[in-house]
Amino acid sequence: MSGETLLAAGYVTVLLLVVIGLDIYGRQSTGAWESRIFTGYHRSVHETPEPVRPDEWPHSEVHHFHRAVSLFVSVVAIVLATAEAIRHHAPAEIALLVAVSVPHGALLALLGRRLRQAKVSPPE
Repeated sequence: MSGETLLAAGYVTVLLLVVIGLDIYGRQSTGAWESRIFTGYHRSVHETPEPVRPDEWPHSEVHHFHRAVSLFVSVVAIVLATAEAIRHHAPAEIALLVAVSVPHGALLALLGRRLRQAKVSPPE
């Protein structure tokens, strides 16, 4: 097995961790009053402003942005693995590249479906 294939497989695996991390980060709340940074200030202020609803713009778009970036990273990983499979096509190398690409394909299907089903609220 060539070192180039091992390097590409490792990089595709790292990209998988990036995709998962971006998706988890995109699920975090974007409201300032829900942040741990403002906890002390929130306790000392008696009249706090109404929290922003998560479906209001721009808070509703944060999740879409992270999901779209995750989709792009997965596409890049699959293209990289495909190019490497074309370049080095021994059975063991193909098996390794397919093994590290399958999770990206599953995430592409899952994240793509979630992105299409998500509600979009345009700015007013």
